Amino acid sequence: MIGDTSLYFASFNRNKKGLMLNLKTEQGRKILHKLIKESDVLVTNYGPNVPSKLGFDFSTISEINPRMIMTHITGFGRTGPYKNKSAFDGIIQAMSGIVHLTGEASRPPTKVGIYIADHIAGLQGVIGTLLALYKREQNNKGQLVDISMLDSMTSLLSYNLSDVSVLGNSPHRAGNDSTNVFATTFKTVDGYMYIAPLTDRMWASFCNVIGKSSWGEKNSPYYDVNHRLANYEFLKEEIEKWTINKTNEEVQSMLEDRGIACAKVSSIEEVLDNPQIKTRQMLQKLDIENKFNKEVIVPGNPIKLSGSHDNIINNPPLKGEHTREILKQLNYTNMEIEALVEKNVIYANLKD
Repeated sequence: MIGDTSLYFASFNRNKKGLMLNLKTEQGRKILHKLIKESDVLVTNYGPNVPSKLGFDFSTISEINPRMIMTHITGFGRTGPYKNKSAFDGIIQAMSGIVHLTGEASRPPTKVGIYIADHIAGLQGVIGTLLALYKREQNNKGQLVDISMLDSMTSLLSYNLSDVSVLGNSPHRAGNDSTNVFATTFKTVDGYMYIAPLTDRMWASFCNVIGKSSWGEKNSPYYDVNHRLANYEFLKEEIEKWTINKTNEEVQSMLEDRGIACAKVSSIEEVLDNPQIKTRQMLQKLDIENKFNKEVIVPGNPIKLSGSHDNIINNPPLKGEHTREILKQLNYTNMEIEALVEKNVIYANLKD
């Protein structure tokens, strides 16, 4: 929290308007139905049966607006034996196999450091919504987009599924070590560097830089990527003898001058100061009044369109901040709105 503002809420809900409805009331559902009638997309992450109980399941909204796209994001989807199970990000990460693959081989499995299942399901929801909108241009009909968090995370497993089912291998945790190429992190004086000399040219140049030029010659046992993988631990130990006496800046400068792929392992504080991220407008400031007098930074829009240069960032809404504004657009009078407030059908923030 910063003052009365949740930074978690702020990072996800800028550029939105806030309307609060009591959908357990008939009048609340009536307002939602009016919005549905003139909208294109409805997104919900309620449980599978909740929309039906609250009067906005797909069959209901299709009668109101046959062109409506409804995107329903749940933990396990609307079908299958697990559809009514409770789901949270960590539960889905664990069940998907992602946690099994994450972490050091000698240590317990580890969750990804962000709420990746929530994020990936949201992105899949966007893709599904766009596909449905595109199809609607052809047939003038809406669709129900059924998105499962577990499906979304399973889609990230890529070749691991075939590795087990066809080849009989058992993928394991490898920490920061790439499993199909020689690339990993190395300790330095002031942190860690991720170094990825993937091509033959990069590997030969890298070996010259670290004083192991013979490793980069064609008759070396480490010239071939498969042999490098077979000698992973030895190579890591030897290379770290070189990096451990140098700063991140020194290592990066020496390697980048030779065109060798590398990157400092950045803290979030360093991300906030990254010139590339700044230039791409990925650090946006919210104009939130707060007693700490510090900038509230949130991620910018990663999608840059050549035909659009607007980068407007509005503050996240207060609870029910735009309730009155939206209801007026639906032709409710001030008297009708205040009556709905009195009956607890809606909540309208006093700052509206």
